[in-house]
Amino acid sequence: MLSENTYAEYVRLYADTILRIAVNYCKELSDAEDIVQEAFLKLYQTDTDFTDAEHVKRWLIRVTINACKNHLSCAWRRNIQPMGFTELSLALDHAAGAGFAPQPQSSEASALFHAVASLPEAYRSVVHLYYYESYSIREIAHILQKKETTIQTQLMRARKMLKRQLKGAWHDE
Repeated sequence: MLSENTYAEYVRLYADTILRIAVNYCKELSDAEDIVQEAFLKLYQTDTDFTDAEHVKRWLIRVTINACKNHLSCAWRRNIQPMGFTELSLALDHAAGAGFAPQPQSSEASALFHAVASLPEAYRSVVHLYYYESYSIREIAHILQKKETTIQTQLMRARKMLKRQLKGAWHDE
């Protein structure tokens, strides 16, 4: 069991990362915040012996991804309309104002954000973990419980999709 000081330190260190991952999956800030609370509650209740802070971060990411998948597969969830990208940007701007998530700084960053958010879930996760969280392909494979070659393929396909989307968006201007 974690001490309260250690637990509070993990919350301070990883709350932003876990929230970004949850928003990336759910595309709803309120749902993402609930999932973050659930992940940290599980951390508080776990008897897992962590080797270091990086082990805790990977564990939290795995728990968050699983909670997001469970949330998205819920029958009730299938009957609601997801938030549009404009509303998602506003939600993330609101979270950034509250100190939870980074804001896109330019129109290029905003276009990139929208392009990444429009990727299919599998590609979005890999891109987020690789580029935003700076995990290696081996670490992502371990976190997502997939083969390294699968992660490499998903990254390659995601890059191609982003290139097509962004090339079209920038040629329109």
